[in-house]
Amino acid sequence: MALPVKNIDHYQLIEEVGVGGLGRVFRSVDTRSGKFVAIKMLHDRFTQSRKFLGIFHRELLIVSRLDHKNIVSYLDGGFEPPNCYIVTEFVEGSSLYALMKKSGRMPPIVALCILIDMLQGIDYLHLHDVIHSDLSAPNVLIQNNGRVLVTDFGLACQQEVEDYKNYMVGTPGYYSPEHVTESAIVPQTDLYCAGLILYEMLTGSKAVPASQDRKKVLKGMKKLSLSKVQSDDRKLMAMLRKLLKVTLHINAAKRVQTSEQMMFGVYSILKRYNIRYARYAIEQYLIESGVVEGNFSGPKQDIYRGFIG
Repeated sequence: MALPVKNIDHYQLIEEVGVGGLGRVFRSVDTRSGKFVAIKMLHDRFTQSRKFLGIFHRELLIVSRLDHKNIVSYLDGGFEPPNCYIVTEFVEGSSLYALMKKSGRMPPIVALCILIDMLQGIDYLHLHDVIHSDLSAPNVLIQNNGRVLVTDFGLACQQEVEDYKNYMVGTPGYYSPEHVTESAIVPQTDLYCAGLILYEMLTGSKAVPASQDRKKVLKGMKKLSLSKVQSDDRKLMAMLRKLLKVTLHINAAKRVQTSEQMMFGVYSILKRYNIRYARYAIEQYLIESGVVEGNFSGPKQDIYRGFIG
């Protein structure tokens, strides 16, 4: 696809690497340092829209004040319509969505390692009064060294503001009950979506239909079964199902209430199976499954425990 421009300030655009509802993402070079960066640009069709300019500007303001190891790092940005862009670190790796498309179901231990690092980023957001609102496999990046990063804050909102109460926002296949019932988006919304991602990593299929039909999605949520969550370790299978049950409750008030609580549940399982290094476990899996080339030099762990290959 043709580049919108060849240069933005001191950044040279090289190629498009992603596209979303709000903008396009390009692998670029900072000509001052020679380092690769990622630049998100607002779609041309939105550059004259006050509504979408406002959404993009809010995203820029939110990401510019975030700083956490499990959130893609903000580097720079510009907001002079029609030139609106956000510059972040360039992640050498792929989205969790692309990884699952390539490798299919994941070993439960690896899925939990990805989840606990993802939740650290979400916990940071919630502690800073931000709800992601669009947590999905495409919006989780897996670096080649096993680092997990949350990205794309186009729909992020402040906790005290019911931004999307009367709108159906998010990504099909990763809707929470709040998304489809026009209820207020709350921190537990992100946790439900995290549960959907875990279910998909464990089973290779989505927990609820990837549809924009509210009735169909809500029906799928009400009939959600955990029978596809399997392991040849019965204790592990029981713990996984218990974790998903309290995460995927259709009533937000009866769901696990904080990312810290959810992380503790994941940590207790990993500790039981003597998994001490989540990032190393993910990197080990990426190399041993052939997703990333190289030799694993970190501490090897029993990451295939309970996996029915």
